Amino acid sequence: MSLDVRPATDDDVDAVVDLFRQYLRFYGQEVPDAEARAFLTARRDAGDSVLLVVVLEPEGSEPEASAAGRGVVGFAQSYPTWSSVSLSRSWVLNDLFVSPAARGTGAARALVQDTCRRAKEAGAIRVSLATAWDNVAAQGLYESEGFVREEHFHRYAYVTGA
Repeated sequence: MSLDVRPATDDDVDAVVDLFRQYLRFYGQEVPDAEARAFLTARRDAGDSVLLVVVLEPEGSEPEASAAGRGVVGFAQSYPTWSSVSLSRSWVLNDLFVSPAARGTGAARALVQDTCRRAKEAGAIRVSLATAWDNVAAQGLYESEGFVREEHFHRYAYVTGA
């Protein structure tokens, strides 16, 4: 199997919406297709985010994989921003999801690596992310790719209710 990471196109939207809804469900959120589609396309089209997909395709004479394990099998969405402390560009890798059927193929690692490469090419000095305390598999991936767990800051959130 080969992996190809590239920016999401209009042809990828249906697959990405399905993966995005699975991702949101993982975090206890349920949204209709239309809302997920509107959010993703608005962020991408406005240049607010960098939306990448990973495509898994069989090579040459490899046995055919199941339909669920081929095509667009994952996505990553990053938000370019600024770091005031470093006076530099920074990216936030906000969303990353690979379909259960494609896990173990290297798809998540390919998304992380490509996100970091693109951030560096865009002049960002860092890519930051957050993951759940109990998402040990993701933590292992991020640490193996050189991400370092933050020890100096506590993260806080204020929910406005808007």
